[in-house]
Amino acid sequence: MKIAIVVLSRNGLELARRLRAARSEETVILGPSCVVGECAGTVREGEGPIFATGGAGDFGWVGPLRKVFPAIWAEYPAIVGVMALGIVVRLAGPLASDKRRDPALVVVDDAGRFAVSVLGGHAAGANELAEFVAAVLGARAVITTASESRRLPAVDRIGRGLGWTIERCENLTRVAAAVVRGEPVAVWQEAGAPDWWQPFGPWPDHFVRLADLGDWEKMQPSALLAISDRVLPAGLPADRTLVYRPPTLLAGIGCRRGVPFETLDAWLAQVFSEHGLARNSLAALATVTLKVDEPGLLALAAARGVPLVAFPPEQLANQPGIETPSERVREKIGISAVAEPAALRAAGAERLLVTKQKGPGATLAVARRPSA
Repeated sequence: MKIAIVVLSRNGLELARRLRAARSEETVILGPSCVVGECAGTVREGEGPIFATGGAGDFGWVGPLRKVFPAIWAEYPAIVGVMALGIVVRLAGPLASDKRRDPALVVVDDAGRFAVSVLGGHAAGANELAEFVAAVLGARAVITTASESRRLPAVDRIGRGLGWTIERCENLTRVAAAVVRGEPVAVWQEAGAPDWWQPFGPWPDHFVRLADLGDWEKMQPSALLAISDRVLPAGLPADRTLVYRPPTLLAGIGCRRGVPFETLDAWLAQVFSEHGLARNSLAALATVTLKVDEPGLLALAAARGVPLVAFPPEQLANQPGIETPSERVREKIGISAVAEPAALRAAGAERLLVTKQKGPGATLAVARRPSA
């Protein structure tokens, strides 16, 4: 995440440099040219902001901050203002529009005593940024969002550090409100790390674990959190359900040379659909090293946004849990299977979730990580 640290004073510049030292590749410092030093990039009345590197990687401007700040707001997903809170509020107020698009905004006083999460606490990550800033500077993080204040799970942060994704995001506001009001929240989980809630604090008294997903109808909760890597049944409450997708599914693939991306993509979608598996829970594609340069496989991994991992033939040959070995495959590449052992080894699993499925020029098997 790119971070812009905006300073107005020499003392603020020293604090900013300490922060940049902790995240040097992600962080730039912006300040008046009289503070950070003269550089080619300047801002003057009536001109757009042009930032250019100067000195030790600092960026300077000439003119009032109010002329520069809109460009910073548009360019950076995270902003740390080392200045008075009131200044930042007046600058950011007219620019803030939607928590799904606004940057994370943190304010640090010029003495480095407090790091205040001002905007985008959950959605943009300002709360975590404030905690990072406080840790580096030896300051105190000030976080006022209701869930953190009361040590309740922030529904838009559940599983974030584990790579989980969220479906039905349009319900985030309503579900979050139910959580902080202490209303009944049903939780059903069949995949992913079982201790996802621990970073937030103790298990909330108003959270009720469901043994069966269908039990929500008897309970009629104000919100439902479903954690699964399967396609969920129709009929869940449309306006108060959040679905979390842990990256637990590993797809092992074997294919002939030259099988096009379109064929592999359609085959993966078909297997997942026929077995009720959620595409958003796909963690990686796995194959044998002999196939690691296949254009179709590389394109499939890129299109799905997952890595393509490959194992040497000897590792796949010795993998326990293979259910459908093939002598024809052994004759061609020296091992009895690709899809099944690749899926099992990538997942660290002992059993397959989906045994080898034969498709057009390809085979596919799926295994589930024990937790993710």
